[in-house]
Amino acid sequence: MTRWKSFTVETRREAVDALSHFFTEHGALGMAYDERLFGPEGDPADPLPPPEEVTRLTAYFPWEADLHSVKQEFLDFLPVLAESFGAEAGSFVSAAEITDFGWAEKWKENFKPRRLGRRITVKPSWEPYAPSPGEVVLTIDPGQAFGTGTHETTRMCLQFLEEAFDAAPLPLRVLDFGTGTGILGIAAARLGASCAVGIDVDPKAVEVAGENARINGVEDRFYAATTPLSCMEGRYDLVLANVLAEILIDLKQEITARMERGGWLVLSGILAEKSDWVEKEYETAGCRLAGKKEDGQWAALLLRREGTAP
Repeated sequence: MTRWKSFTVETRREAVDALSHFFTEHGALGMAYDERLFGPEGDPADPLPPPEEVTRLTAYFPWEADLHSVKQEFLDFLPVLAESFGAEAGSFVSAAEITDFGWAEKWKENFKPRRLGRRITVKPSWEPYAPSPGEVVLTIDPGQAFGTGTHETTRMCLQFLEEAFDAAPLPLRVLDFGTGTGILGIAAARLGASCAVGIDVDPKAVEVAGENARINGVEDRFYAATTPLSCMEGRYDLVLANVLAEILIDLKQEITARMERGGWLVLSGILAEKSDWVEKEYETAGCRLAGKKEDGQWAALLLRREGTAP
């Protein structure tokens, strides 16, 4: 028997991914939301009705989690959420203690090795996997911090990461802003970066990223810290930022200040309808578009800073 805590909110359906990201960053081990696609007898409706605009999202936390702090962080996050999804993007519903008799192991069945790019495959630690020649396998466990490759935003980042490493010159110094599990920085190190730095406001994420670097054999080339972006020194050949569009805009100057001339920039966590806005804002900061991807409601941008490296 295992004991857990749950935290339930009501949100607009299009904000589910953003809130899932938020709760994962604050220690959630899993999420569930109501699809509401069943008929009156409990069987799947045929034809499927259009999904309702509002749904309930429940995040599951370990027993020791402080849900009072989570609630305050959630309430503080609502204005940011409202900028993207409207004034009624989220509201608190309930928090509860639950007793579980199998979910803690059952959810692992859904996580299998997944090929996410031409070379990169992500797998959990409990799944054996025999890589093919040239394949880069990352061992990242879900439920520790945000970023296991299953989310569209992370997947597109990894694909753009491969493109940057296929170009010349090789990006040797990499900065991963909002590192989460460290998956992007660790992937950069595995692809050939000599130094990759991951920064995150969450000390737990930094701890997890450091452990994942050790598991993946790149602790000599990747490290994580809670250093604010504004306090970072030096410039990088490649900067990665997988956060909401509004945060990318607010931090535009700080992010581009960390880029070498001619360096690469991967931006994700952007709702597709806001990608043009982000692109134009970064164009004013001297970054030109080199690639764009869309997956579901999300978009990612690959940009390059104008000029040549000294």
